[in-house]
Amino acid sequence: MARRADARGGGGGGGGKFMSRMVTGQKPIHVRPPRPEKERVDMVPRDVVERCIVALFEKRGSTREAAMEDLVGALEGHVSAREVSCKYTTIVSRCVFSLKKGSVREARLAYRAIGILALTLGGGGDDTAGAKDVLAEAFPFLAKTVEASHDMAKVLAAIDGLAVATFAGEDGDDEIERSMDAIWGGVIDPSSAGPGGSRLAAGDARKTTPEALAAAVSAWAFLLTVVHDRYEAEEGESCKDKIALLAKLLDDHDDRGVRVAAGEAIAACVELKLAHDTPPEDMEALNATVSYLATEPSGKGAGDKRRHAGQKDIFRQIEIFLDDGEAPTKSVRTSSSRQSVLKVTTWTKLLQLNFLTRYLGNGFHSHLQHNPLFGETFEVDGNEVEGLPAARKMMSRKQREKKRTLERRRCREAVWKEKNKFGLPEEEPESGTTALMLLPALACCHHMLPPVHRQPHLLPPTAPATASHMLPPVQQPILLLEY
Repeated sequence: MARRADARGGGGGGGGKFMSRMVTGQKPIHVRPPRPEKERVDMVPRDVVERCIVALFEKRGSTREAAMEDLVGALEGHVSAREVSCKYTTIVSRCVFSLKKGSVREARLAYRAIGILALTLGGGGDDTAGAKDVLAEAFPFLAKTVEASHDMAKVLAAIDGLAVATFAGEDGDDEIERSMDAIWGGVIDPSSAGPGGSRLAAGDARKTTPEALAAAVSAWAFLLTVVHDRYEAEEGESCKDKIALLAKLLDDHDDRGVRVAAGEAIAACVELKLAHDTPPEDMEALNATVSYLATEPSGKGAGDKRRHAGQKDIFRQIEIFLDDGEAPTKSVRTSSSRQSVLKVTTWTKLLQLNFLTRYLGNGFHSHLQHNPLFGETFEVDGNEVEGLPAARKMMSRKQREKKRTLERRRCREAVWKEKNKFGLPEEEPESGTTALMLLPALACCHHMLPPVHRQPHLLPPTAPATASHMLPPVQQPILLLEY
């Protein structure tokens, strides 16, 4: 290294300081070029969608992935159905291309884009043909991934996308049951699919992760509540076999997320009267398992304890419902104006609310406010304060009283200043200026001045209040001139 320094640094050219640092072993100084600031362009959602569609035709995978991420973000913020009604066929075709040729992340984003696109088109009022077309076009790819893919990240995204697309674009209870069978036979109980129903090759078993299993149970229960919410159940309909498997997951599975999903699904089945033919001894064993999980001690780790406490609350709610039939309630504020609140009082609506909240994330409130499909699914109370707990009602009342008190105080101060503006002390003149005090106005000009009200509390202390009629006339305001 020293030889290279001598060979280069012999002349009087530049680079001497840099080479001396290299010789002495010091770290060279690197000057970073200034990074150009990114251009920030405010675009309406329609323009964002159009830009993303153009970028989805690019050959570079990273460009398509970024465009798919922007598209998902725009759809999460709720683009109106009218703005994508003439573009959804192109979006679905590019999503299918990403499922076939894209990376794992691009495929996961494509599954999510399909689900939220169907949810957006399903809120188009009377015209829901777009959501039905999205489900018809994407169902083969979604079902194939759920039933046969070995990539659990894709399976997890496909389960949620299939459930939401079915919720928004179903054209009958048979289509909902078709999606439920794909989820149940593909992930929850592959043995129930039978030899001709499973897409997996013989001996080609796959290992299902607890996250995928919990998502599958939640999605199946979500669609179960949807089909019974929209269509009449057949007489004597039962889920005896499925309740037995869910009870086994509740009792034997190690993952508490799977247990929570199974417990909520069982509660929904009981509420929908689908457990009427379950043997009494099985129901007693189920109640005992739920009671134990509601009081089970937490394990090690602070994070596990916080999550464990929330799960114990859910099991307590399930225990109360199985014993007394009392369903939990949940209220969600629909806007910041404190005008309306969404309130659910049944397990079926609670499962639907929790599933859509988890799926949409930060975009849930946008869809709740602007997507008509949510207004058809949930009932919104017109008076939010009535739907709040007693403590929050008291807080709102106190805030209103405090606001009124402050307004009254400001009004009193303004009135006092107006009444006493001639009795307030005069301000000191600024430094460097000379103030001339003029003589009082002549008596002949008094009629041209505004009347001045006598104020006894401003009189000199030597003058008694009873002799106010003997006082000299009140001097008019003194004018100040500066020069």
